[in-house]
Amino acid sequence: MNKIEQAILNSLKVNLGYKDGEKVAIVRQDWNPAFGEQHLKKFEMATALCQKMYEVFQQAGVEVELLSYVPPEARSGVDATPELYERIGYRDIIFMPTVFSLTHTKFRKTQTEKGSRVASMPGFTLEMFEEGGPMDVDYNLLHQQTEARAEKLRQSRYVRVIAEDTDITVEIDPQLVHVSSGVLTQPGKFGNLPGAEAYAVPVHEGNSHGYFTVPAGWGGSGPLKYRARFFVERGRFVDVRGDTPEAQAYIDKEVKPLIFGGRDFNILAELGIGTNPNITGEYVQKKGWNTLVAEKIFGSIHFANGNSKGMGGQNDVPVHIDWVVPNVRTEFLS
Repeated sequence: MNKIEQAILNSLKVNLGYKDGEKVAIVRQDWNPAFGEQHLKKFEMATALCQKMYEVFQQAGVEVELLSYVPPEARSGVDATPELYERIGYRDIIFMPTVFSLTHTKFRKTQTEKGSRVASMPGFTLEMFEEGGPMDVDYNLLHQQTEARAEKLRQSRYVRVIAEDTDITVEIDPQLVHVSSGVLTQPGKFGNLPGAEAYAVPVHEGNSHGYFTVPAGWGGSGPLKYRARFFVERGRFVDVRGDTPEAQAYIDKEVKPLIFGGRDFNILAELGIGTNPNITGEYVQKKGWNTLVAEKIFGSIHFANGNSKGMGGQNDVPVHIDWVVPNVRTEFLS
């Protein structure tokens, strides 16, 4: 067994706390030509990852099944198909190395309510299991460090975030603070791999106001061509602005529909703090933009628009997009 295969097996045993005899499922999303060629490479990489995980688990004597379906739409936050609901039944452990995220969907929530331990892995690649990569950390220590950040959130009413062209204060619900450290060993636990982040649900249409700036090359569901400044008032995104007419035209076409394209898509749904020391801006730049990884960058914060229902909030819409801001200074306020 090589290092990558051992790391895959560790994800099952350490991150998910596998016990002999437990049933495991791997959820794979299949490509639809209607999605467009720009997504094909991501589906190929996800398929290769799912197959490798399946083979490693099988060789280790794990009762594992690979379940596939075609997503109804080519974006994150869209629920799974009825056929997948029926086929999955109950599994002790579910890995979801998907192209489009199922983290904040009814499907994921339904599985955790059954008691399944769920690792959501949208955009995950085999490279992330490499030595020095985001999975090559002491996850028990990382869990403790992430819990410490979450405790600061629980003791706060407001969080102020300051960075370059960024000054925003978010009113959070201290009862809706979560830890996604990559340690998912208790029944009904869910989170993303790789870890880690501490995150909170802002008060719905609460006293959140200010602005934050995502640099060019950062994102988003994808990297932005131009830097964009996002404005928030009373817990809602109200505008996104670029620095030049060319940048504004790009933002109007590519960014604003993701926030203002549907009713309540513009709700401020999450404030998250990245805590993984193995994930840096340089790592993401080298490997290519991946929101799942970038939102865990140590020293970054991300803000999401859209669905908060999957985290205990009340906004139930079919979109959830994280916007990552690097090199921030954070103030926790009562």
